[in-house]
Amino acid sequence: MAWIFLALSLAVLGYIYIQNYMIDVSHYNLTIPKLSDDLKGKKIVHLTDLHFKPRSNKSYVETILDKTADQKPDYIVITGDLVHAGLDDFIDTPLRHFAEGCAKIAPTYAVTGNHDINSASFSDYKYILETAGVKLLIDEAVILPEHSNKGITLMGLTERQDQTHLPQPILGPIELTENMVKQPKILLAHRPEYFVHYTLDKTKMPELVLSGHTHGGQFRVPFFGGFFSPGQGFFPKYDYGLFNHEENPAKRMIVSRGLGNSSFPIRINNRPEIVTITLN
Repeated sequence: MAWIFLALSLAVLGYIYIQNYMIDVSHYNLTIPKLSDDLKGKKIVHLTDLHFKPRSNKSYVETILDKTADQKPDYIVITGDLVHAGLDDFIDTPLRHFAEGCAKIAPTYAVTGNHDINSASFSDYKYILETAGVKLLIDEAVILPEHSNKGITLMGLTERQDQTHLPQPILGPIELTENMVKQPKILLAHRPEYFVHYTLDKTKMPELVLSGHTHGGQFRVPFFGGFFSPGQGFFPKYDYGLFNHEENPAKRMIVSRGLGNSSFPIRINNRPEIVTITLN
């Protein structure tokens, strides 16, 4: 009986390890209307929800960087919660090392998540990212490739402390030049639950939204999907994967399961995920 218990215990521990540290790479080939020929075939790697803490698993961080580099991305985007909420400082976290690692692989852009703006000093957070070579988009936009007049407009929506009084329209704070308005658009936004709201401003309506926050529902229940997501509750509509706007199916959103854990430290049936998008 003892051997059976031991074998079962080892099997459970092995399963938990796989579910929390064996990274899954998801691939999407997406057609973006009016995309310039220069950007066709380009790759974007989408990372989210790493939740770095003091003494984060250094080996796991290196694995994320290695797998990201293996995708040979042209751009890397990070949709929030790089760090965990409630930290006193970022000294013992791998934040700078990770940001520098991403920037060495490809031009990297990030937006904030709810944990980022509730952890230590935000000015320190911003300084670390930008001196490491990561562009933090705080309600702003750039054209990719940068310093060009034609390409794709990458918009970044910053996280708000007060989720009950959001701007209306929600993308209102992001200012676009006349040229940016003319380009196809990708939005980086931490929260997927506002997908419909992201499409209400016709001049800024993105062709594609990239988001995180859900952790895939933390536990994935067969035939039902993710179990719980902050902001959406039990069995969230937008748990992970590709979603089409109900009234305008050409407008899409990809929600990543993310790479770390927040309040609950274990994933079940829900491996961490790196998303690779090839533009067409």
